Amino acid sequence: MHNRLTIGAAMLLLASATFAQAQQETTPAQGTIDIGGRFTSTTGDEARYERYRDLSDGANVNLLYSKGTEKWNFDIKAFNVGYDDQRYLLDFNSSKLKLSLFFDQTPTNFAYYTRTPFNCTAGDCSLDAGLRAQVEAGQAVGVPQNPAQLAPGSIYNSIAPPFDLKSRRDTFAGEARISATDNLDFTLGFNTYKRTGNMPWGGAFAFNNLQEIPLVIDNRETEVSVGVEWSSHQGMFKANYEHSKFDQAIPTFRWDNPMRLTDYCVFGISGQAPGTCYHPSGYTNALGPNDGMMALPPSNTLETFSWMGMVKLPARTTANATFSAGTNRQDEALIEWTTNPVIANPTVYASFPALAELPRETANLYVNHTTATMSLSSRPHKDVTLTARYRYNGRSDFSRSFDAVEYVRMDAVPEETGGETEPFSVDRNSFDLNASFTPIPRTAIRVGYGYYKLEHGVRTTEGHRDDTFRISLDTVGNQYFTFRAMYEMTDREAIDLSEEALAHAAMQPAARFYDEASRKRDRVTVVAEVTPTSSLGFNASYSMGKDDYQEGDPEQEFGLLNNKNTAYTIGLYYAPSAKVNLGVDYGNEKFEALQESRNANPAPDPSWTDPNRNWTLNNDERVNTVTAYVNLVKAVKKTDIRASYDYSDSDQAFVHGGPRIASLSVPTAAAPAGAFVALPNVTNTWHRATVDLRYSISEKLGLGAAWRY
Repeated sequence: MHNRLTIGAAMLLLASATFAQAQQETTPAQGTIDIGGRFTSTTGDEARYERYRDLSDGANVNLLYSKGTEKWNFDIKAFNVGYDDQRYLLDFNSSKLKLSLFFDQTPTNFAYYTRTPFNCTAGDCSLDAGLRAQVEAGQAVGVPQNPAQLAPGSIYNSIAPPFDLKSRRDTFAGEARISATDNLDFTLGFNTYKRTGNMPWGGAFAFNNLQEIPLVIDNRETEVSVGVEWSSHQGMFKANYEHSKFDQAIPTFRWDNPMRLTDYCVFGISGQAPGTCYHPSGYTNALGPNDGMMALPPSNTLETFSWMGMVKLPARTTANATFSAGTNRQDEALIEWTTNPVIANPTVYASFPALAELPRETANLYVNHTTATMSLSSRPHKDVTLTARYRYNGRSDFSRSFDAVEYVRMDAVPEETGGETEPFSVDRNSFDLNASFTPIPRTAIRVGYGYYKLEHGVRTTEGHRDDTFRISLDTVGNQYFTFRAMYEMTDREAIDLSEEALAHAAMQPAARFYDEASRKRDRVTVVAEVTPTSSLGFNASYSMGKDDYQEGDPEQEFGLLNNKNTAYTIGLYYAPSAKVNLGVDYGNEKFEALQESRNANPAPDPSWTDPNRNWTLNNDERVNTVTAYVNLVKAVKKTDIRASYDYSDSDQAFVHGGPRIASLSVPTAAAPAGAFVALPNVTNTWHRATVDLRYSISEKLGLGAAWRY
């Protein structure tokens, strides 16, 4: 429950105190100052109630001030002065100069009841060494691992006082526009915001040794832009340069392991390299280092140059284009493979030589990006409209590869199951051509073709290409009839499918990823509305969409094979008078999807190619919805009555099939009832009813009541 009381007084500020003075000043300065107090009481989660604002008790001060003439105007505004969500604005406007400055603070209140045993400073969170020694010796519970350990609880509870977990963003921004001529403007802008405080962060030494830590944050984002704009009745052009920089004041973070005071080291464990003492399962059993280190989001820069232009051409034709190119850099220092001395030593390096040093000292990340668009719109004849649009988006990654075949997992186990990074570049090209014909009054026939090509690397394909054809009919006919129909067909073709990449991912060569697999898609939409009278209307709609992956790629056998969605609605609207209107709608939706897989071990195991190990899953869902409403506006004297009812009923089935399911369903001596248990249908029925009543006692006073179910 939240109770808030604000008490204040408003003072009107005028530049002129007497009538005589007011006659001398045609546009006097004016404004208000609110000065008072505010008091808030909250039961429950106070931080969630406040979240992005500061509602603490204290003075309540706000300011509004303005002054102007026929040639210029000046405004100052201040809100919540002195609080963590205070805000200040300054604006100056004239025919030649427009200037604005802005400063505000935005808190993020995570929780006011947080407790932590960690003592955190910038880049470091430490724990009491004596308590860590007791936990390592088995004399106390550090992180409870089972129900029996929950009763005594963690020993760290004794040093975990409550504190406010929150952060704050301070923003300072400004923008200036200088009008050199009636057609030419210059712009300058900047924006900088700094984040400070704490935020929840996850630190882990194993899957059963996870901690939530109040990470100290201190970073700043700065953006600067310079631009020029020209415009006339015939066209316009704009060019802009932007510089953005992120500064991280705390590049790394170190934290103590609550389960250990010393780095785990025991010689002769099966699975570890000769002469070493780490535990091969340290990433699951927490038998690893006494502290951990990670890199925080690094400092980086982004430079962007962009322009856009538009020109009006003869024959009612307009052309426009945009272009943007930029580069992103990040070259911060890398942290070592591990800070764990049990692994960072010559004995381990003898078995894992790549861990002795990093491939390079800094990140050396270098990415360029380019975006370009062009469009042309023409109406050569009153019944013909033509449009063409092209868009390109490219991301070129020039970063050097990084050899991470050998690495350290969870700071606890050296491994050589990693890989070498590959630059990830992306190119997108899309083109749309559309034509609209209006041979019949109030009726439009549209045809269109779309081309889309995505090329990338580091996946099982190098991208895909879409060819889309569409046709639609729109008519408003007359006041009694409206109709729209559209059909769209898309043919997607995968580019350079690599079965080697599938094998590297331990997948069947006939498997595909649905987001880049070849497919055939068909979509149909029909909408109709009939209004035989001004008070009576009927509406109906139908839509269908189907994706067929096997038709797009006959060699695909596993994964999503096809899916189909159909839906239709019908409705009635009746409004016999301005005081009465009512309506009802019914909708039906159906979703079907079929996928297939093979339960098998990798080759050369014979099950890898055994079709008797195949199984299918058919997902079938049906949904029925009903909506009804009645509105009576002053149908009863001085009374408004509004009522509505919504109903939804869904039934979703998961039907398994195929030879593998059939064999598992046969009872055996080991499993007399069979080893396969079918999934039950998931059903939901939902009702909602509302009634609102309002009685007007007078023009300014009324009584209301509402019922909800």
